[in-house]
Amino acid sequence: MEFKLLFFVSVIAAVSAQSTYKVCFLTSNQAACQSLDRGDSQVICELVESRIDCALKLARGEVDFGTFTEEEMLLLSQQQPEATRVVASIRDVTRTEPFAFEAVAVVPSNHTGGLEGLRGGSYCHPGLDEPDLRWSPRVLKTFEKLAARTDRCPDADTNGRTADELEVMTLNDFFSSACRPGPWSSNATVDQNLKRQFPSLCSLCGGENSDCSRYNIDMGVSISGVSNDNRHIQALECLRRGNGSRVAYVAWQHVREFFNIRAPQDATSYALMCEDGTIQVLTNEVLAQTTAPCSLVKQPWSAIVATPSKAEELQLSLRTWWPNGANPGGNTWQAVLFQNAAGGSNARVAFEENISTPLAYLANIRNITSIDAAPSCIPARRWCTISSQEHTKCTWVRTAAYSLGIEPAISCQQRSNIFECLRDIRDNNADFIAAPSNYGYIARQHYKLTSVKLVQNSARNPAAFSRVAAVLKTSTAASEITRFENLRGKKACFPEFSGIAYVAFVSAAHERDVISSTECDYMKSVGEFFDGACAPGAVDASHALSESSFNASVLCSHCQPSSIIMGNYSQNDFTCAYDYSNLYYGNNGTAACLANPNMDVAFVELQNFSTHLRAAGLNDSTDVRILCRNNTLAAYTGLDVDHACLLAYVVDSEVLARRDDPLLNSLNVLLDALDEHFGYNAAISAQLVNLEIYSPFDSVNDLLFKDTVVGLAEPSSDSPSAPANNYNNLFRHLDSCTSSASRTFFSFVTFAVMAVITRFVVY
Repeated sequence: MEFKLLFFVSVIAAVSAQSTYKVCFLTSNQAACQSLDRGDSQVICELVESRIDCALKLARGEVDFGTFTEEEMLLLSQQQPEATRVVASIRDVTRTEPFAFEAVAVVPSNHTGGLEGLRGGSYCHPGLDEPDLRWSPRVLKTFEKLAARTDRCPDADTNGRTADELEVMTLNDFFSSACRPGPWSSNATVDQNLKRQFPSLCSLCGGENSDCSRYNIDMGVSISGVSNDNRHIQALECLRRGNGSRVAYVAWQHVREFFNIRAPQDATSYALMCEDGTIQVLTNEVLAQTTAPCSLVKQPWSAIVATPSKAEELQLSLRTWWPNGANPGGNTWQAVLFQNAAGGSNARVAFEENISTPLAYLANIRNITSIDAAPSCIPARRWCTISSQEHTKCTWVRTAAYSLGIEPAISCQQRSNIFECLRDIRDNNADFIAAPSNYGYIARQHYKLTSVKLVQNSARNPAAFSRVAAVLKTSTAASEITRFENLRGKKACFPEFSGIAYVAFVSAAHERDVISSTECDYMKSVGEFFDGACAPGAVDASHALSESSFNASVLCSHCQPSSIIMGNYSQNDFTCAYDYSNLYYGNNGTAACLANPNMDVAFVELQNFSTHLRAAGLNDSTDVRILCRNNTLAAYTGLDVDHACLLAYVVDSEVLARRDDPLLNSLNVLLDALDEHFGYNAAISAQLVNLEIYSPFDSVNDLLFKDTVVGLAEPSSDSPSAPANNYNNLFRHLDSCTSSASRTFFSFVTFAVMAVITRFVVY
């Protein structure tokens, strides 16, 4: 025996002495990462954007281990069921239960009729914002789906309704009264409307608590060991004060506290109701058990997960670093690792006797129906993606949202480019996409889409917004052009036909009355105003327009093929290509266009334009000057101007969907829920799943949303954000123009055909 122990210790020592491991730390935890590199540290820190990025690196073997929350373990069991190994769970030293929590239904012990026997009764819930045990929306609503079948509403009219509304309507039909405190929807307006419409579901909360935000009942005297402010204890008190058929959906640990300490005299008057309808009376023997005799949800603890090749070796090392499963303390790398991988003073690491996969770790404990087989009142909303990397991020968001119980579900559909997505959304083969504002006009005019959400860009990062300006060469500005009127008959550069820069010029020209506001053919109005231009894509759009008498080639008369770089360009060559075979395509091409001695003005988004100007041989500080929207030249040369000087200062992207989609409201609220759970609203420590929807994913930028996005907002006309209002105003002006009596058949066909073949790219 002594020999075996000595051998085991020597193996651990040998492994520990020889191995170095890579662990994931979040980029927000960089200071701890640096602190880990001290003394004889055997751990190297790998910074990741999110814990989901850590999971991806683990699956590829790029890191050796990381820590994941309870809900993230459920996510891994679906997305990477066999890719990693669970070496230890992380528990609370103050808790003796084998699970992070168990959710149970408590009813009077004389209850009959199972779940259906609760119809018409009373319902006490700890609250949809219950903070105590980190219950996901799926956990919070598990009992409701079992009893009231809130995920099945075959006769409901779903048009114009949200998933939250259908859920609450079903609950209201099932229960006669309830207290279901907290927000019923991630959208504040929907939440308020639902509580006004269905007050019976707040009627048991007590007092004058009309907003249904919390319990307001008299809890009586405080008793040591039981918190009167705990929502689960309050829900059990709500149950005890009720009459007739009633139920409380709460955590087992708080059931034990309530009936062992607060109200032991009433314990046998109540029972747990199992999913099959049977009941278990709360006897002393039952209440003495740390595990419930039956529960509706069991939640495994968070865990330390490793790559298969390093799992056993790592576990041996962890045992030496944390011999009691506790923080070893002191100013050591082992203590730093414990604090950041396991948690604070109450955390304890329990090493797994049988190292298993995430799927096996959750087997027979927490299983959920496959996303494709799960019932739902509203069909999955189809998110259109335009690359394999974006599609991968979408599938993680889809599965994470489903794991948490966010409804409706998401379906990810990959296409080759954004125009295929816009077409599919129009044709009801997809439902939504987050698109740059550069596509806003074409999306509205041809594809008949609408903005379901505008993004919020960081006010501290002006470069995050779309900033469009009219840029002149200093020599030209000083001698010939000081006002918009002076642009008539000049030669202009645009990144692409009908992009945001093109539309911003048309809007400013209407405002300055140099182009008639009654003219709604934007190709003709711009083509006739300038004496030549390069607006890549214009001729391609006009080729199919047999009804048009306007020769749109003037809008590409100064474009040049990229082959000029190789010296084989002929003046007889002609291009209007909307790709990089056109030397003047895109923002960088517009800088090269402006550098051409024959060109006078460029309308362009300013982001990175300084770099493009320098590459084109122009000094971005002295060789250019901006013509302001107010019809004056900027006071100084260069590109540094205030917002008032710009032709457009707008948000850089939006979420687009069909105008006539009957489920548009449901999509709007779904996006609010994604923003709530995967956006920047909650601290990382409070996130159930650390998947940053607006951040880079797997080290790739601008997937699903631009990295400049910090949140979502309603596309209303009274937004507190100036860039959002500017964006709305830009399109209101143009919509008004195109809906006027002067709108021609030519104008309609122009944009219809242009939409099919024109692409926009901004650099």
